[in-house]
Amino acid sequence: MNAHRFLESNRGLWDEWADIHARSAWYDLESVRRGACKLRSYEVDEVGEVAGRSLLHLQCQLGTDTVSWARRGATVTGVDFSPRAVAVARQLAADTEVDAHFVCSDILTLPAVLTGTFDLVYTSRGVLGWLPDLTRWAQVVAHFLAPGGVFYVTDIHPIAEVLDSSASELRVSRPYFPRTEPVGYPVQGSYVDRDAQVATEVEYLWPHSVAELITAVAGAGLVIEFFHEFPWLDRPWPFLHEQEGLGWVLPPGGQGELPLFFSLRAGKPTAGDDR
Repeated sequence: MNAHRFLESNRGLWDEWADIHARSAWYDLESVRRGACKLRSYEVDEVGEVAGRSLLHLQCQLGTDTVSWARRGATVTGVDFSPRAVAVARQLAADTEVDAHFVCSDILTLPAVLTGTFDLVYTSRGVLGWLPDLTRWAQVVAHFLAPGGVFYVTDIHPIAEVLDSSASELRVSRPYFPRTEPVGYPVQGSYVDRDAQVATEVEYLWPHSVAELITAVAGAGLVIEFFHEFPWLDRPWPFLHEQEGLGWVLPPGGQGELPLFFSLRAGKPTAGDDR
């Protein structure tokens, strides 16, 4: 499967979204310039201490999280395939006087343009569906991770991804099991502003199952330390109920439960580690 044309279309979409997101209250870049941290408390706890460590942030988009990790003492490099998003991220780092390096590249071909290894590789929130090949993605992560280093990903749970995010009631409308061809969905503005004017008409997303994710990470030689599941989402889908301090959850009163978000942490063994 040649994913190039789908990736190029998605790149154009993210270029359009970059300007919309940079102006949005959702990302609130002005608050970041004033010192706000966009990281969630659970991921700060699960990633652990970053001061004095090198961190590679994959699919960094506008760089808000990249800047936040740098403020916590990490030496950061952010990567995104959208030239416009990388330009916004570089300006944000300059505005905040944060020492951050940014690279514009597709993740799956990143080894061709970036050298070195990192103590931490991090990626988060809305990342997996844009990747056509999790096996290759995990190999790239392992390639850049130094022995003894940590990989951390937190994202929408693959189970939640099967739900219709535009419906007013809980409805399964998307595939769960992996496939080589992406699924095209009509673009309606952006997830931060449904009324925004966007020229790109279709977004292309690849379904990924939990099994595929865990198998890809383990197959790349990383040792999984945990896989956590959470009952909340970080965005206001219409059928969810906002719960202060958590985000958006299934409506109260029902007996059903679903995982809506997850986190995974894995380590790269050091030489002689026979785990």
